[in-house]
Amino acid sequence: MEQVILSAGIDLGTTTSQVIFSRIKLENISYTAVPEIRIKEKEIIYKSKIYFTPLTADNHIDIPALRSILQREYEMAGISRQDISTGAVIITGETSRKENAQQALEGISAEAGDFVVAEAGPDLESVLAGFGSGAAAASRGWEGAVINFDIGGGTTNAAVFCNEEIQDSFALDIGGRLVRLDENGKITYISDRLMPLIKELSLPIEIGVKAELDKLKQLTDALAMVLLHICQGHELTAVEEKLFINHGIENRKYKRVMFSGGVAECIYDSSLDGDYVDIHGVNKYGDIGPLLGESIRQMFSQEDEIIVLEPREKIRATVIGAGSYSVRISGSTVIMDDGCVPLKNIPVLRLHHTEQEHEIQEEYKIKRRLYPQTQQIAISFAGKRAPEYSAVKAVAKVLADITRNEGDILLVIVEQDFAKALGMLLRQFARQHHIICLDRIHAAEGDYVDVGKSVSGIVPVAVKTLIFKS
Repeated sequence: MEQVILSAGIDLGTTTSQVIFSRIKLENISYTAVPEIRIKEKEIIYKSKIYFTPLTADNHIDIPALRSILQREYEMAGISRQDISTGAVIITGETSRKENAQQALEGISAEAGDFVVAEAGPDLESVLAGFGSGAAAASRGWEGAVINFDIGGGTTNAAVFCNEEIQDSFALDIGGRLVRLDENGKITYISDRLMPLIKELSLPIEIGVKAELDKLKQLTDALAMVLLHICQGHELTAVEEKLFINHGIENRKYKRVMFSGGVAECIYDSSLDGDYVDIHGVNKYGDIGPLLGESIRQMFSQEDEIIVLEPREKIRATVIGAGSYSVRISGSTVIMDDGCVPLKNIPVLRLHHTEQEHEIQEEYKIKRRLYPQTQQIAISFAGKRAPEYSAVKAVAKVLADITRNEGDILLVIVEQDFAKALGMLLRQFARQHHIICLDRIHAAEGDYVDVGKSVSGIVPVAVKTLIFKS
């Protein structure tokens, strides 16, 4: 049996905001009373214009203006709020650092519908953009990895994929709006996070001073060089290391690179080169974004060992990655704590390597960084169809160990039917946690889950996806 639903994705970025609407065809592939829903087809049916993210005079997010944009785009698309079954509101880049960011998320979500609401930190934004740009799909079958740099107004969010699986993610304070200019080319804003690099380069770039094109180019060349050195596996200087947000990256070489985000529109458009002969040509958007794009294009085009891949989406990569769908299914379990539910919008951390204790620990360490340490998560994995008791016990021990210093609830989701045994062992090894262990549910990377109170041993679960995988 098939069902067609409409989904909305809303991305509030540092520089721009946008909306997409998608039509998603679902089918129930189960032959039992327990539904098993899969996406059969998905199609983006409407893309909004790109808006500059509205801010108030005190540099807060202008929530009424955002609501007006949303209402206008619903009307333009010919879609009403009641038509939308599900969706996602994602706030990204420097916008997520605004004081009223959470208030904006909740307000827009309430306006648009019962959506997944996620304040996408730099690592999660990297993953969303990597799927939306097509970097994850491009990594399928390649030997080695593909790295995607999503370069927006305030940040560069990078994700590394191998065979469509996320390997690493990180973010840098590199973006097109970190230096801004007025219509006369006078500098009106410089991000504090760029000041150490500007000082190291001894560049006369100051607020209130008319910008010199060659000096700005030296700065954007230096930022482009940071990205190139990351791909080459070179060590960065102490000042360059300070551009990382939250954490750095291991020195590894990447021979295939993809760019997305607003700056990517300039990276892949070589016809713009002639526009940058003077400061007025560069100052198309009142910032250094176009010049940064030119620097990256020139820098990477000179490297024969690095292949620059064409993205499926550039400026829309994150909003495409944030398009969502919601399916209500039921998971049966005997390990349930109804005092802890309902739980809403819990991000899924998917473990693919659960055969060895060390592999679980390493994979969990990398993926746990996608979310704040205080964020409740759901740990998901497939597991064997009929695992031996010793194997289930080993998994329970390591799950208890890696979550020892985390919140009150340990929420585990398995695809196979051994939640009872696993849950009982988790109660033994993780006594400090309330245990919820669900079975026969597929929850992937980028999914969010809602968990309701159990009814006659059946637990209602909503699985919501933030990532459109190929």
